[in-house]
Amino acid sequence: MQFKTSLIGGLIVTLTLAGCSTAGTKPETSNSESAPVESSAQTSEAPKENVSTPATTSSGEVYEGTITGVISDSMCGKDHSKMGELGKTPAKCIEKCVASGAKFVLVDEKGDSYALSDQEKTKDLAGKHVAITGHIDPSEKAIHVHKIVSQ
Repeated sequence: MQFKTSLIGGLIVTLTLAGCSTAGTKPETSNSESAPVESSAQTSEAPKENVSTPATTSSGEVYEGTITGVISDSMCGKDHSKMGELGKTPAKCIEKCVASGAKFVLVDEKGDSYALSDQEKTKDLAGKHVAITGHIDPSEKAIHVHKIVSQ
């Protein structure tokens, strides 16, 4: 049951972030009073590549930034030891879990897992340390991937 819940949650987050723009602007908030002011300020700024903004914003809004960590899977997260012998080789464990229906995730240095919108770019990076740039939703722990760089 836990697997179905995490898979459904991942799909919802992916669909939510699918409409994300790569223009470097923040999405409009539901507060219509402040949206025009924020929107005009955001469009005048150039997007920043490889610059990480704080992990959380005061209002928990989606922001563009870069997070570093290790590519893992949604079943094991940062700890593959529960998979016995298979868990001793994280890349093989991740491959097996993804083949069983898990999704690739990014596990940051704090141990937090982030759902990733692009599962294709991560296939060859299982178990590797990477930097992912994209739109980050800190409240949903999800990233709409724009770029992945192996480190």
